[in-house]
Amino acid sequence: MLLVSSTLLVACASDTAELSTTEITLITTAVTTAPPAGSDDAIPTTTPETRLEEREAPATTSATISPPQDPTTTPPATSTTTAPTTAAPAASYAVPVADVAAAGWADGHSSYPATDIFTSCGAELVSPATGTVTEVRTVDRWDPGTDNPATRGGRSVTIVGDDGVRYYLSHLDEVDAALAEEQRVTTGQYLGTVGLTGRTSGCHVHFGISPPCPGKEWTIRRGAIPPARYLDAWRSGQQLSPVEEVGRWAAQNPDACALAMADPFAADS
Repeated sequence: MLLVSSTLLVACASDTAELSTTEITLITTAVTTAPPAGSDDAIPTTTPETRLEEREAPATTSATISPPQDPTTTPPATSTTTAPTTAAPAASYAVPVADVAAAGWADGHSSYPATDIFTSCGAELVSPATGTVTEVRTVDRWDPGTDNPATRGGRSVTIVGDDGVRYYLSHLDEVDAALAEEQRVTTGQYLGTVGLTGRTSGCHVHFGISPPCPGKEWTIRRGAIPPARYLDAWRSGQQLSPVEEVGRWAAQNPDACALAMADPFAADS
């Protein structure tokens, strides 16, 4: 279940939200640390032995790119990708690793927008934003024999921030036993530890940023926009918000959620 707060509207299975977006200037930051070899979803520049996570492209072959919808028209929540509010509230963001100095990432990913944050197994993970937990996976259901793409993240936590943006962390070794769906979390709150669950061969946390969908799916949740520049900003103390970029993506891909939820693997997501 998703949250409707006093400052924003978040889509849920029975609700819709009026949306608009405002163009902003993107801030480009330098790549500081390249990921080590051994991860399934590292960028193409890693060593040849590295496997890629979730090689299949998102199931969006029939999606159309459309201009932002008329805000006076309320689309069905079950078929329209929803965006966060146009202006982020006074929120704080954090790199979702407690020991930021020991972590590294690169500006790139395998076949879709996401960032792999590399650090040691057992490193503590924290919430990147204040919001509500919408999904908690405490069991690693990935089976290499079937390689279901919906379960490749292993143990994971999904949060929809008060800014309306969805944040996804996967490959956790341990999920905080106190976490539950619909629970409130704050920026920097402990979520669990880095591990090797799901389809991966190197210690890291997969970090995805996306608009929330009203039903089960995996192709959007795993990542819709590149998170690296936001991680760079948060590490340096800048509170750069992904709200505008996520809003633009949702407006340009209004059918993305419907297509993702129709995927045959969505029920396992």
